[in-house]
Amino acid sequence: MDVTDENILNILMQDSKVSLNKISDKVNLSVPSVRERINKMKDSGIIKKYSIDINYGALGFDIDVIIDIIIKNNLYSDFKEFIKRQNNIEFCYRVSGESCFILKAHFEEMQKVEEFIDEVQYYGHTKTHFVFSRTV
Repeated sequence: MDVTDENILNILMQDSKVSLNKISDKVNLSVPSVRERINKMKDSGIIKKYSIDINYGALGFDIDVIIDIIIKNNLYSDFKEFIKRQNNIEFCYRVSGESCFILKAHFEEMQKVEEFIDEVQYYGHTKTHFVFSRTV
């Protein structure tokens, strides 16, 4: 990877649907060269997938929480299966430190947050952080 590849990645991170022509203009390369570089980054696993940034508030999910979980009774695989079945989880990472997992979830109302936390309590002890705003 060189500086041009990094510039292409930065452009794609801002808008993964940007045209090759626009990328070409921004990095001063021909469209075929940009396409070749992107394909090489895909083939090497640097670019895993293209995604979108969803405004969950516009969908009615106005409450965002980040939850730290310390798993109890060795229920790691049960917890992973539980999380996979949830449709409101943005991410769930296994981490080092005090917590075993950190996840971000979106909810429509406080009652749903409380119900979710009650369910998660079966798998471990939680610490819930309510998100007020996003800075980056």
